[in-house]
Amino acid sequence: MTAKVIAFINYKGGVAKTTTTYHVGCSLAQHFGKKVLLVDIDPQTNLTFLCSSIEDWEQFKKKTGTIATMYRRFLEKKSLDTKRFIWRQPVGAGLKRRIPNLDLIPCDIDLIGEDLGGAAVAGSFPALELLRSQSREYLREHSFLQKALNEVDDNYDYILIDCPPNLYLMTQNALVVSQWYVVTAIPDHLSTIGLNILQRKVRTIGEHLQSAQTFAGKSGLGVASIGGIVFVRVRLGGSRITIVHQNTMQAVRAEQGANKCFTARTTELIGYGEAAEYSLPVWMTQTPNAAAAAKKHEYEDVAKEFLQRFP
Repeated sequence: MTAKVIAFINYKGGVAKTTTTYHVGCSLAQHFGKKVLLVDIDPQTNLTFLCSSIEDWEQFKKKTGTIATMYRRFLEKKSLDTKRFIWRQPVGAGLKRRIPNLDLIPCDIDLIGEDLGGAAVAGSFPALELLRSQSREYLREHSFLQKALNEVDDNYDYILIDCPPNLYLMTQNALVVSQWYVVTAIPDHLSTIGLNILQRKVRTIGEHLQSAQTFAGKSGLGVASIGGIVFVRVRLGGSRITIVHQNTMQAVRAEQGANKCFTARTTELIGYGEAAEYSLPVWMTQTPNAAAAAKKHEYEDVAKEFLQRFP
């Protein structure tokens, strides 16, 4: 692949994963001149709605389709024609201030019924050929996004995938096609306690893929490496980080390794929520709270560090 492909994952919801994917993508395109493709594979469709109004999305879905349409074509073994499903420069369309070089493959709730599949490579099999057959099908199920994005990756510098808060089939597809995955974490006990479990589960997915390839007589598939942990919604007490959040971040850095944690982080600000209501990044949203948040340049700083980690 030519583009750097990064999946944003966490099997815990409410940790600003989608907001981070969106703002990093917008910043890479608008502030750093990169060509970026956002890919929404979360049936909640929140990344899509950060990029556009529901009305515009309904029109696009009716006229063109979504990634759910692409997946149905994949299951039917039809050509994917990925370029057809790319929504060109949706952010800022309503204000005629589009962010250049920022495209989207939108999602919709229709994908939710398709995200629970995945043939198991385990148990007893009556014949070696059946094991090989099931392994080949397992590998095919995990190659949807790789096949789709291979058709367009030459057109982008970065492809950012917003995953659902689980490790089901679509997230596993994202891990297969990505070189790295990024985890967002609120620095509290409940948000960070599963970081080791998440990384262990990702490694297990890789082991299952390797087993399937062995049985199927194939090779070449693997899973993404962890590219970093971004602390989000860090709570401030006045102008300083609260002791609880500060201590938690220090503990995570000590356990995970300081190089694994982004230095840049975002804080808990009303402006980010207001920006979401306008389907705009915070620096393009004309409300006092959003303007105050934009002045902190938090997501620009995350994007800048992102470029350093994935040059």
